[in-house]
Amino acid sequence: MAIDFTGITNNNEFYTNHYLNAILEKDLKALFKEWTRQEKEEGVRPPYSRLKGLSRDYSLMRSRLERTKNSAEKLELQREFFLKLLPVLGYRFDPDLKELEDEAFIPVISEVKKPNGIPELWIIDALDVTGENVDPLDLSFCKCQYPGEETVSEELLKLRLEEIVSKHIFRISEPPRWVILISDAQILLIDRGKWNEKRSLRFELPEILGRQESSTLKATAALLHRDSICPDEGLSLLDTLDENSHKHAFAVSEDLKYALRECIELLGNEAVWYMREKLHEKRYKRDLAQQLTIECLRYMYRLLFLFYIEARPELGYAPMKSEAYRRGYSLDTLRDLELVKLTTEESKNGYFIHESIQLLFRIIYEGFPTDKKGVQIQRALLDSEAIDPRDFGFSLKKKDIFLIKPLKSHLFDPARTPLLNRIKFRNYILQQVIRLMSLTRPKNRREKRGRISYAQLGINQLGAVYEGLLSYRGFFAETDLYEVKKAGSKLDELETAYFVKPEDLEKYTEDERVYNDDGTLRMYPKGTFIYRLAGRDRQKSASYYTPEVLTRCLVKYALKELLQDKTADEILKLTICEPAMGSAAFLNEAVNQIAEAYLDRKQKETGQTISHDNYKREKQKVKMYLADNNVFGVDLNPVAVELAEVSLWLNSIYKGAYVPWFGMQLVTGNSLIGARRQVFPSSLLSKNSNHRWLDEVPTRIMPGTKRPQDTVYHFLLPDRGMADYTDRVVKEMAKDEIEKIKKWNQEFAKPFSDVEIERLLALSDAVDRLWESHIRNQRRVRKDTSDTIDIFGQKPSKRPKSTTTQWKDRVFSEEILSVGKRASSPYRRLKLAMDYWCALWFWPIEKADLLPTREEFLFE
Repeated sequence: MAIDFTGITNNNEFYTNHYLNAILEKDLKALFKEWTRQEKEEGVRPPYSRLKGLSRDYSLMRSRLERTKNSAEKLELQREFFLKLLPVLGYRFDPDLKELEDEAFIPVISEVKKPNGIPELWIIDALDVTGENVDPLDLSFCKCQYPGEETVSEELLKLRLEEIVSKHIFRISEPPRWVILISDAQILLIDRGKWNEKRSLRFELPEILGRQESSTLKATAALLHRDSICPDEGLSLLDTLDENSHKHAFAVSEDLKYALRECIELLGNEAVWYMREKLHEKRYKRDLAQQLTIECLRYMYRLLFLFYIEARPELGYAPMKSEAYRRGYSLDTLRDLELVKLTTEESKNGYFIHESIQLLFRIIYEGFPTDKKGVQIQRALLDSEAIDPRDFGFSLKKKDIFLIKPLKSHLFDPARTPLLNRIKFRNYILQQVIRLMSLTRPKNRREKRGRISYAQLGINQLGAVYEGLLSYRGFFAETDLYEVKKAGSKLDELETAYFVKPEDLEKYTEDERVYNDDGTLRMYPKGTFIYRLAGRDRQKSASYYTPEVLTRCLVKYALKELLQDKTADEILKLTICEPAMGSAAFLNEAVNQIAEAYLDRKQKETGQTISHDNYKREKQKVKMYLADNNVFGVDLNPVAVELAEVSLWLNSIYKGAYVPWFGMQLVTGNSLIGARRQVFPSSLLSKNSNHRWLDEVPTRIMPGTKRPQDTVYHFLLPDRGMADYTDRVVKEMAKDEIEKIKKWNQEFAKPFSDVEIERLLALSDAVDRLWESHIRNQRRVRKDTSDTIDIFGQKPSKRPKSTTTQWKDRVFSEEILSVGKRASSPYRRLKLAMDYWCALWFWPIEKADLLPTREEFLFE
């Protein structure tokens, strides 16, 4: 029988809701079985049974509390009950005062210490003098909780327990990991590691002890017992449950891979239907399939971003505390439609969900309100103590008001989805998309689908979802296609797909054919948009996701030696370069660990300590600084570059942060192919030399140093590897062309005359001038496009600066890429020379006649 969680609240998903509702019972079975064994064999009464036995004592305490107004008497009555309750849960009732580092004292009724004497758990009683079942976090200490006047802290008496836990208890140098707040009505379990997100477990005692539901009592005893939280040895049950919950999150990320692939197919085919039926356009070209693939991915990135920020209201991007936003605009509200039956023509084929999502995209990109006056009014209303309805002529409450700052990012830029901007998706299609992105996949027919918790999914899990699909491509079925598979294998839609034409189907056995759930052959009609992994696409794109445990380990040991003896400021200047970044898993992990190392060292250097409640924000700010200034990455796949941008942004996002710009840091390219700042001595170029440059390795010019005299850049010189096709089959297929290429190579790579060497030296001088000019341009543009961010341990900016992504894009395009300008920038001129040199290595065989002479290559 499933656990009845009535009376137990999973605040902000201490564990994922789906894990708690669908999986926790299975993970607790071993504990319940052990309790049953102890009762049968040893006569030990299980904790949940003893807890149930306290129901009468609890009712008696509550009725006595109602009859007294005196705080001291209330405390005495309450502690009489706690004296019986705590031993049931494995704790010793032992009231004491614990001194904080600011000479204030905290009254506790029980403590569990580690073997080294450091506190591991404090139980603090909260006195509700009003008798109105106030949340323990909103209560304050009373003087009667202190045994002597000299121990009373007047400052602490003014604070709510939430503030005391966050700013005092968790701020001491060796704080307890666990805090249990217990009042006459509620028990609150707090884990220091989850408290930044205000995640906790709440137990309503009147409900639990009043109903006496067996499964609820079992769960309460299991989750609060000392042996579950602070066992004398071994891993605690709660840590095991936490680990299982994280494993479940990874399982959910696997589900999302299947969901995302299907979503892109749904959106792509719906776009084709709308173009054909509504726009009366018919075209099934490869370029359309490529555009659809990229734009549908961007559309899904947007949804993912919204799921992520709405699950984290503390970031301040999605105003989920506003009822008007949550119920009228949010993606979370549309998730409530995931299982609603669409029965009418309008509900199925209308565009309500499409228009709602487009409106949400727009207000995220443009902000709300969009005009300055509207922003001022909304902010004034939010900051005001009260709102007078007479000012507006109608009732207006704070929950009806919300403010969204514009996120002018590439992700939400409408210019990035020109094709989809013309398309409208029908309700039943988008309902399927939302359902796929909201619910887990059942492993079998008996298993229920659980709701996916985006609050529990980290950047690594989301990165795994998207990177797994980077090697997929969309294409149109040019004729009816049937799907087939290897005999004896189970169909996996994430693995390589195989399709055959109708006339070839008879060549395949029943075991090689793929069937739908209804028993029909899986067939894709002509014109269908298919998004699958084909042939060797994964190997060619090298899209393999590295598990988080491996990235963490590799980065940890790579940094271990690098960070030794470095100051905090030196750590902050480290650059992170990733030659095959994918979804930026390694970049994110490096940013995380370097940020922690910087803050740790800076606190030691300055003697200043960041409070527990501020640490996460300060860490996010350092991560944003590193991501926006020190991260550089390259990937073959342009979609991976877009994904890396989003991944780095989400990993470093915090309330009030600007949108980072990676235009000069993350690029599409091949890290294994290219020209370098390396040179050969000019003496190796002449026919009189005993050694030729073709047999030597070029010398690297170190950053910050000048090119040595009488040297020539390697990308101005021929190489034996250029257009070198040695494959026997290729030689047989194109004999004439291969012969022409061979003769060209011999002529192209011959020694240089003295006149030619002089010209090569002059060209190298010209390269130096362009290089220096480009460096100056690059530094200037980087300075102009860098936003200021104040981080712990650094002097605040005198003139804070923040510019839009669009402005940065324009500056980069004009100043570096020379877009819209007649004269090419130094960068473009250098790149052209280097690209020309690289092209000679991969010259198409069929274009052998167009190979340039050496004179043309160097001087045309």
